[in-house]
Amino acid sequence: MADEGRPTEDQAPRGVDLLKQPRSLAFAVAGTVLAAIVLTIVVAVATSGDDAGAGPGTGVVGAATETPFDTPTDTLGPTPTDEPDASIDPTGTTTGTPAQTQAPTVSPTASSIASTPSPTATNAPTQTPTVGDGPAVSTPVASTPIPGNDVTAAADDFASQIGQEYGVRVQTDGQYWGATETAQMRNLGAVATALASLPPDVLAAINANIAGPLVILSNNHGRTEDGWQPYGDRAANFYSNEDRGDGFRAANQIVLQPGSSAQTIAHEMFHGYQMRDQNPGEYVAAMLTPEMKSFMAATGWVQLVSDQVIQNSANGSWETVNQYFRYDGRQLNYVNEFGNRSSLFAPNPLEAYAEAAGLYYAHADGITLPDWPDYWDWFDENLG
Repeated sequence: MADEGRPTEDQAPRGVDLLKQPRSLAFAVAGTVLAAIVLTIVVAVATSGDDAGAGPGTGVVGAATETPFDTPTDTLGPTPTDEPDASIDPTGTTTGTPAQTQAPTVSPTASSIASTPSPTATNAPTQTPTVGDGPAVSTPVASTPIPGNDVTAAADDFASQIGQEYGVRVQTDGQYWGATETAQMRNLGAVATALASLPPDVLAAINANIAGPLVILSNNHGRTEDGWQPYGDRAANFYSNEDRGDGFRAANQIVLQPGSSAQTIAHEMFHGYQMRDQNPGEYVAAMLTPEMKSFMAATGWVQLVSDQVIQNSANGSWETVNQYFRYDGRQLNYVNEFGNRSSLFAPNPLEAYAEAAGLYYAHADGITLPDWPDYWDWFDENLG
């Protein structure tokens, strides 16, 4: 969730292979893209330019993905997650080699995913953005959305097919999915991979939100559909169940930075699942559901205060809320597809749930799942 990193959106999200998308989507893309694309997996720290993806991101205003909550103000809101996340130990200290941007292609439960091997990673980066834990300096703003670049006809068609396949809306107007058709197809492919990885009941619950089916956006400015920028004018990955760009309304949306991996995108989608029964603008109450209590008991999270104390903190800060929980579970270490040691870390149970679920359901083909039976058994039993 740091605001430091900028993955290069013009590179394929790690492990994404268009052939591993549902066949109905893969065939639609094949004629236009496969002849032109040599899938290399490059994660870089970009400093500027249209080819740069962007910084932060996870959202429990959204909810978050893959890194600690990063809140822009003193009050609770969407939490961005950064792509990629650094290797972090439970004390919050960066350790080992930072993890790469993960764009996992998994074998989802859906039978429509082809079994083509994922491409071999090349040009693995030696540096990735660091992850920050603490309030962001950006001030929330609302402004008229800046039009993004036009997507190609093939990419626009691909986005429409993803929407039809999964019952979501992938927004292309006014968004930025990449500077080239290759980048657009890769970034949309990561969305399709993430959606395909979700258990069917999870996807159905996300789309059954009172605000309507899931809306998926992509831009370098952290802008919601109505132009709200909860983290200021910077790229971010986050989920939000509200939109304050033009007044206040209920929403069901994910904002992505171009170049985000399928694992990161799935992380945000699991935040949408966590928020499925919460009122717009409310996030803390999701900590108190029977589902989250069950997850905490199974994985080693301890709630240190009463439910009422947590509920009373709904208008406080995430930093305060995080202090109400302690993690006594296993060390969450694993080896990523580049052979680097990585560790999942989250400051509260909502983040731990989304991070672990993103890894379990949407990990890259090059990752061997670690032996975390307490997590995997819980997901199998409760999510499918």
